[in-house]
Amino acid sequence: MRFAGHAARLALGGIFIAAGCLKALDVAEFARQTASYGLIGAGPAAFLAPLLIALETTLGVALVAGWRPRLAAILVGMLLIFFIGLESWGIAQGHTESCGCFGAYVKRTPLQVIFEDLGFLALAILAAVGLGAWRAGARRLVAACVAAAACLSLGFAIASPRLPIDDLVTRLSVGRSVTDLGIASKLPDGGQGDTLVALLDMTDPLAKGAAADLNLVAGTPGAPKVIALTPSSEQEQAAFMWEAYPAFEVVPVDRGLLKPLYRSLPRYFLVRSGKVARVFEGPRPPSADLLSSPPV
Repeated sequence: MRFAGHAARLALGGIFIAAGCLKALDVAEFARQTASYGLIGAGPAAFLAPLLIALETTLGVALVAGWRPRLAAILVGMLLIFFIGLESWGIAQGHTESCGCFGAYVKRTPLQVIFEDLGFLALAILAAVGLGAWRAGARRLVAACVAAAACLSLGFAIASPRLPIDDLVTRLSVGRSVTDLGIASKLPDGGQGDTLVALLDMTDPLAKGAAADLNLVAGTPGAPKVIALTPSSEQEQAAFMWEAYPAFEVVPVDRGLLKPLYRSLPRYFLVRSGKVARVFEGPRPPSADLLSSPPV
């Protein structure tokens, strides 16, 4: 029983560390998924997301390091019961999007998440029962490691949206085929010509300013074609069309297909001969003269 408890402790700790780290790569999306349940607003969700990420990571480190493992297993179990209840409530309300338990780039249905969490809950119970009163040695060192993990995970979650790691954690990078990215059918001529692609959220105030700059590019002789891909709803697109008057095509794309290409919007990239030739960072789109230069 003690052996089974240790095995459950290590497995569950590793799972929670992985879940926290993957969420920290895209905190904004985790906050959006949290707010999508309708229990809290976008502002509170953005505040709570880094705290929840740090909590999960810290509990995972506590389990792996053996610092108060029975208490950590009980807290993990309580957290899993909350997640199961939340997903069950979401299904009852017609919520079809998963909670993002393993970050924005791991897709599962809400029902799959519930079954996973039930399995994790069984591990938590096994760890709590099997370990009994066991404690690791070098308690001060272990406690210091857990405290450091709490501080580091919270700091990384807060800083993550401003870190230049988009090329590392998204599928969008120079040389990638638009077919591999799943957007070839959304682009003019399948992306074989020069096309500036803008990923826009129509509800973002930055999108209106971006539209004005994109209109200038679209109206410049010799400039690439301009197209915007958006995960926004039809109503949001209609409002954007009325207010921004885009001189370029706006194509709706399912969020699940588009999300692997960005952490935050807007984002821009140049497609040339069916492949991504350049990726432009920043809230403003590139100018026409920059687009006409050869790719680096």
